[in-house]
Amino acid sequence: MREFLRNLGNLGRCLGIVEEVVEEDGEARWILKSQQARITKSREVKARFTELGESHASWEAKGGALSIIGEYKLKQTDASTWLGAKLTFELSGPLGAIMGPMISMTIDSRLKGFLQCVKEGLSRSN
Repeated sequence: MREFLRNLGNLGRCLGIVEEVVEEDGEARWILKSQQARITKSREVKARFTELGESHASWEAKGGALSIIGEYKLKQTDASTWLGAKLTFELSGPLGAIMGPMISMTIDSRLKGFLQCVKEGLSRSN
């Protein structure tokens, strides 16, 4: 189950904005879907884990003006598994001032979609 979460490709695909993943040397390039690439002016971001533990991890993905920062915590009991996550999307420069409010309006739905995708991935990997 944890292997699903320890894979940057899986985490990128669960964001809902990544079209393709290229994994290389423990890192990954996330190629963004064309709509997100046009909005963010970034076609791809390079993702890496900044912390990787048994039941938690944090990562960052950066490219052009876009930074995606995420983390998750996993708690497993006999009967269930609890998953918590945090996502931050940041745009730098003049684009950030314009797009920041739009990103903040969609972050809740992006997080819900991310959590649903991860839960489905975890259930498939059991």
